[in-house]
Amino acid sequence: MPNPTLLTAAGYGSLLVAIMHAATGRQFQRLRQFQELPNIAYVRSTVGWYQGSGYLILSALLNFNWAKNPESLSDPLTRGMAVVLTIIAWASSAWYLRGGVKASGLLTVFAGIFQAWAALY
Repeated sequence: MPNPTLLTAAGYGSLLVAIMHAATGRQFQRLRQFQELPNIAYVRSTVGWYQGSGYLILSALLNFNWAKNPESLSDPLTRGMAVVLTIIAWASSAWYLRGGVKASGLLTVFAGIFQAWAALY
């Protein structure tokens, strides 16, 4: 059965990363190259960035909920949600690393590993 302490830690970790993620969005959005993107690319990139922050908040809430009831992770649907969170983290990590954004790629891969450990083992 998943450990409630690990799930709580995953929740707080996701919440912290969500706040940092939202705050750093302004940093790259101020770059001249970003400002010069065609409008559709600018808008979609901005919206996508903050959707990513929302995903991290949702991840935190799911982990807090699972920490209250770790037995719920034996349900296939709930377990599927944990698998999807892990896959999203690993896919994002691969994308960051392929693009040369190593710090974000490494943080995201370790977050995915911790998520899998907390929720699936």
